Amino acid sequence: MMRESMSATPIKVAIAGVTAYTGQEAARLIAGHPAFTLVSASSDAMAGRRVNALLPDLGDDGDALIVGHGDAAMAAKDHCAELAFLATPPKRCAQLSAELIAAGIRVVDLSGAHRLKDLDAHLAAYGTPRESPNEALYGLSEWAEAQAMRDASLVANPGGFPCAALLALIPLQRAGLVGKRLIVDAKCGTTGAGRSAKLSLLHSELYDDVHSDRVGCPRHTPEIVQGLKEHGAHEIALTFAAHLLPVARGILCTIYIDLPFECDAIESGKRAQQCLREAYTNAPFIRILERPEDVHLSDVIRTNRCLIGVSGDPHGQRLVLTSALDNLVKGGAGQAIQNANLMCGFEATLGLELGAGGRP
Repeated sequence: MMRESMSATPIKVAIAGVTAYTGQEAARLIAGHPAFTLVSASSDAMAGRRVNALLPDLGDDGDALIVGHGDAAMAAKDHCAELAFLATPPKRCAQLSAELIAAGIRVVDLSGAHRLKDLDAHLAAYGTPRESPNEALYGLSEWAEAQAMRDASLVANPGGFPCAALLALIPLQRAGLVGKRLIVDAKCGTTGAGRSAKLSLLHSELYDDVHSDRVGCPRHTPEIVQGLKEHGAHEIALTFAAHLLPVARGILCTIYIDLPFECDAIESGKRAQQCLREAYTNAPFIRILERPEDVHLSDVIRTNRCLIGVSGDPHGQRLVLTSALDNLVKGGAGQAIQNANLMCGFEATLGLELGAGGRP
């Protein structure tokens, strides 16, 4: 499915898990996309209603009927969908993706069902074995090979934390600036914890507080390590820690890279910044700032941008990087749209350059 011109009939799109935060964000972005049109959606909680009952601001663009998850694949086929975004839990996504691909519908999976290639790591991360080989293309858009994206029938959207970490680290890994030991200290808004009712996510519990949420996460740690190994890393000892912020959305990562004592930390910081600038010269959604201190969550919220800053710390003999993105856009649905654009042969920025959905 590759469209050579914008005059072609819009590509029909389905969303499984439309009531999830990333599913809702995907519906909003599709409504504003000049080449996509939403024809089908699924949610057990809202089956029988229209998408605009969930998202009234979509108007006629939200007229698609919502079905139960058990009917998601059939509804997508009945409405001649060519592309599907999956935002249900991983086990259901794995089942749906197989059905959709068998029907000739290409899939962007926003869950973790297809992110990890190692079967043991997948089992530890998600609690269930993967029933089929992982033939997904990992969709870190800025580092995915263009032809592979155009040929892919299944793309695994990265997790928000790994996306923020890997966009900062991959250029330095390729330049030989990442050693064997790393610390990723990450902070995220509450939408990163999903939409399920939890006592810990109540406003009264979170207000005026910040606390550690996950240390050594079995989902994010192996995904980051896997991404670095695909770009030349061999042995990586990674400490990952996530903290919950009393804000709705956004991820901010501070990353610490040990430097050999013979290295000049300040000069290493300058070299790292140059590597980042060169790597992302033609990447419209990535902005390299002068210092880690210049990276703010408020500058990425509701955009598809990722901001990155780096400097050398001579006191700790480390490189310090900070990256920020919106977990629902660049770390979720925006990245999924970016991947879908590349799958269809469109510019990566199509449908992401205007409005609240993510100016470059």
